[in-house]
Amino acid sequence: MLKDKLKDILRLKTYSFLDIFKYLANNFYLRVILLLFFSLNSILLFTKIKNACAVSRNLTEITSVYVNYQNNTLNVYTIGKPLYKGYLFKKGQDNFFIIAFGHSVLFGNAGKRSIPFGDIDNVLFAQFATNPYVVHIVAKEKSLEKLPIKTIFIGNNKYDTIIYGTGTIETLSNEAAQPPKYNRQKPVFNVFIDAGHGGSDPGGIGPMGLPEAFVNLSIALKLRTLLNAKGIKTEIDRTSNVNVSLQQRVDEANNSGANLFIGLYCNSAIVPYLYGTTTYYFHKNSYPFAKFLNHYVSKHLNLKNDGTVMDDLYVIRFTKMPAVLIEYAYISNPFEEHLLASATFRQLIADAISNAIYKYYIADKRY
Repeated sequence: MLKDKLKDILRLKTYSFLDIFKYLANNFYLRVILLLFFSLNSILLFTKIKNACAVSRNLTEITSVYVNYQNNTLNVYTIGKPLYKGYLFKKGQDNFFIIAFGHSVLFGNAGKRSIPFGDIDNVLFAQFATNPYVVHIVAKEKSLEKLPIKTIFIGNNKYDTIIYGTGTIETLSNEAAQPPKYNRQKPVFNVFIDAGHGGSDPGGIGPMGLPEAFVNLSIALKLRTLLNAKGIKTEIDRTSNVNVSLQQRVDEANNSGANLFIGLYCNSAIVPYLYGTTTYYFHKNSYPFAKFLNHYVSKHLNLKNDGTVMDDLYVIRFTKMPAVLIEYAYISNPFEEHLLASATFRQLIADAISNAIYKYYIADKRY
């Protein structure tokens, strides 16, 4: 009967899709069949996505690709030990060195670093394939030559794969090298961590009710663990949700013998659309690291670099050592509050800050 009625409609020379749609919509059995069809497709799609997510848990995650123009290196930061292979490629007059990271997934968008460094003209990186998962980093070179590569373990299942744009190194294998042991003849580098707000002072409150004091403490505790793993001594002004006055923070920092004071805070504004990372300093000797820190953190978190600002803030004015205060994101911005509510994102913030401190003071020997 259904078949005959459809034939009757289709025989009409003046039939329209609306006529067919009206008929199908009024037929109960056909509606049930269509509902089952689309439900089955939804289940299959969900299963496919779920399986893909399950597979990705075992992949090496490439979190950022950073060019250190001062050292002429390309730094590839990963969660999980990377497996890679480099090979040369020539197309016409152009020379390329391609590093293929196997069983890896690129977090964030593909990108390009177009400013030349060392013997490299530019660098492209992208997710080359998903079956299997492969990320390609393509360095366009002035001359066709393999570049030295080494991987350094930086703690907490994090690795820094360094591609040298010029020169040679001793370690050219995929075996992760331990960071150089700190020279114990001089005192261990000491960082005082200020976990902003706390207790009856929650700091800024996000649109969804996230208190800044909780975010700052969470990041401070993660940062302390990461710095200790790098051989850096730490002091911290609070380890729970308690009140600590500004003067107490300053006094504890000045009595700690710390080489660096770092305040951890969120930014907040009346208008909800402001966003980005800002770092503050007061004394001139704090400016170089403040600028480096803000650039490093905003770049690795893929947030806007909202500037390095001189400001008369109590905790960075009255501390005796170089002192900076970083506001990693706006808790008043709905999107950035959503990020700050994520434990994974707070871990990324702590990773970025700890790596910036280690690189600036220890790896680059400014201490």
